[in-house]
Amino acid sequence: MNNSSNSLPVEELLVLAGQCREQGDPWQAVTHCRSVLSSHENHAEALGLLGQCLAATGDLPSAGHYLSRAIEIDPNRAQPYLHLGEVNTQIGRTREALRCFQRAMQLQPDDVNILNAYAVALWGLGQLDEARSLLQRAFELEPEHAFTRRNRQLLNSRLVDRWHFAMVNDVARNQQIEAALKRTVTADSVVLDIGAGTGLLSMMAARAGAKQVIACEANPTLAALAGEVVKNNGYSDRIRIINKASQQLDPKTDFPKNTRPDVLVAEVFDTLVIGEGALSTFEHARRYLLAPDAVLIPRRALLYGGLIESERLWREGGAEQASGFDLTLLNRFRPDTVALEAASFGGRLLAEEFPIFSFDLTGGEPAPAAVRLDVSIGKAGVCHALVYWIRLQLDDEASIDNRPSFEGETAGSDYCAHWYQVAKLLVPPMKVEAGMTLRIEARHNRQNVAVVIYDPETGKPLDD
Repeated sequence: MNNSSNSLPVEELLVLAGQCREQGDPWQAVTHCRSVLSSHENHAEALGLLGQCLAATGDLPSAGHYLSRAIEIDPNRAQPYLHLGEVNTQIGRTREALRCFQRAMQLQPDDVNILNAYAVALWGLGQLDEARSLLQRAFELEPEHAFTRRNRQLLNSRLVDRWHFAMVNDVARNQQIEAALKRTVTADSVVLDIGAGTGLLSMMAARAGAKQVIACEANPTLAALAGEVVKNNGYSDRIRIINKASQQLDPKTDFPKNTRPDVLVAEVFDTLVIGEGALSTFEHARRYLLAPDAVLIPRRALLYGGLIESERLWREGGAEQASGFDLTLLNRFRPDTVALEAASFGGRLLAEEFPIFSFDLTGGEPAPAAVRLDVSIGKAGVCHALVYWIRLQLDDEASIDNRPSFEGETAGSDYCAHWYQVAKLLVPPMKVEAGMTLRIEARHNRQNVAVVIYDPETGKPLDD
């Protein structure tokens, strides 16, 4: 085959090489390129194509070598820079890759493949705005380009967390929060919505009759989106979107003159209550932003726990035997907690549920930084995990929570599905008997929660 290839004209060999690469046979393409280089060792196009094909076979060092030679011989061709940038990206040389993509774009500014590659590299460095701009340019040049469309959507999905979709579609949450706003808001109310997201709660407050709503959202993409959503729904005359974190708000410039909000609504809670900075957010708002008698929704946030038997849950983060082999050493790298939707693991509650922390968001009752709990086991079984859930007390009449339904139970009407449950696994699982007491110690630092469960026999932490 090599002899017949050598007898073909150079241009025909390069065409064949390109066809082989397009048809998924880079090895044959490499053969054709080498045939050209056997008689034309400095053929820039053949060197570049060889480098590209070697990269497709996984031989990245050789690919980089031939692409660099192609650039050295003819530095004014964009494609070798593009493919050398892709090789550098794969081997972790991000800065070198960026320089290659920049040069390729200078030479061929309207090439959608170059724009995509450069955008993905910038995206990897966290330069999302620049990446988004390049992808938008590529889309305008070639709207039907499949990878441009894919990359645009992937990047957009990184700009807004996926849980926003589950949250806005959580009917129980929406109904209960809007009902609490209706019980609180009057025609004279000025409402502050912290972490406004899409503007949903702000529009609820406006629909409840608030005179004005001030909505702050730190994410610039979401803030811009909220402005569009509010306008489309006809509330832009009473809702002002501010692209700031609440701690950056200045009442002198961001609020109407001589006005302080008298209602706060903020859904800034994660699956362990305080991970999104809820405590500092509410405290700052009380001290610096709100009227002295402002109403807070919610007014209290609680973290609950339950000890459960669920082998299915345990397998998400623990290991013992697999196909007859001992894999317990993998538990050195087990997660501290796992997050799952309750329906995916089920389980049997082995003891009465218990509050771990109760945070008074009105500031009237500080929560201790550490608690000790002695939990009495009510049912014999194997304890696989401590499952957490949260409850938000919206006002005197209503609360919402994500308490899972355990064996023999059904979900309550205030169950909010958009918060997943978080579980701390017991590794190894512990056999328990009715009447046994498990000691649990929990601490928080206003941002994170840490829990230690103790062995009732040795008195040592179970995760030692």
